[in-house]
Amino acid sequence: MGQIFDFSEIEKSEKAIKKTWSEFRDALAKGLFSFDDVDTAKTYTFLKVYDDLFHQHSGIEHKTIKIRDLDSLLIGRGTILSEKEVPDYERFIPKKEFIKKDNRFSPPGVEWLYLALGNEADIHECSQAECRAKGNDRFGFCHFSFDDSSLDLKLVDLTIADDITYGELNSRLEEYGQKQVKKGIKAAKALGFIPKHNVNVDEFKKLFTEWGVYTHTKLLSEQIFEPLSDTDEKALMYAPFQIMAQYYISLGYSGIIYGSTVSNAGRNLVLFDKSAAHPIGVIEDYVLK
Repeated sequence: MGQIFDFSEIEKSEKAIKKTWSEFRDALAKGLFSFDDVDTAKTYTFLKVYDDLFHQHSGIEHKTIKIRDLDSLLIGRGTILSEKEVPDYERFIPKKEFIKKDNRFSPPGVEWLYLALGNEADIHECSQAECRAKGNDRFGFCHFSFDDSSLDLKLVDLTIADDITYGELNSRLEEYGQKQVKKGIKAAKALGFIPKHNVNVDEFKKLFTEWGVYTHTKLLSEQIFEPLSDTDEKALMYAPFQIMAQYYISLGYSGIIYGSTVSNAGRNLVLFDKSAAHPIGVIEDYVLK
């Protein structure tokens, strides 16, 4: 049996998504819509296709988790400290007067809470990398905890396909297709003719939607969530991510889990309501080697 889905032209798929992403970004740069104009953004190919797959066809459910699902992981936030600074909890709470630059999902002045997510070692390493900390820097780190009232808030997890290869995604559909062929042959032998319908439509739609969600998300994570250099125009490069955050907010989501572009350890979490988590424990204060 030949392949049902062929990934030999995956590069064309990547280029197509990159092209629509570039058009999306260019429209933002030209001021054709703003980072919070979701309705207009959905008229552009990238978000129109994304919305059709992830929202209209419920594909986003594959990427949805609740905060309570993170109970086995730690969260924390770090910062580079000045020589004589005495840090307290307030030092780790975002305040708009100090947010002068664009963040990946939010423009200047927006008080969203960015946290590192993972085990103890990973959240420290990830925080240091995100802060661009280097040797001999004085570094402060504070653990956070989710409020009980926040446990049922929904998050979009953009890292679901990071550890899955395109071949593995393809094989899931291949295995399903092979099973359907075998069932059809078996039924034909028993009935004396080839049955007209031997595929469970609902089962296939669910599997195909999962394939589409994971494949598209992997392309996003690998090809679009790229690290920026110091020479990149961050306001321009981050604008599409910022409209994506507004899109998720419009669907009732409270945050995004995403991979770090500067660290292989841990993941990042941005909460749209900074009060959804609070500082706990002793503030760590150390000098990086």
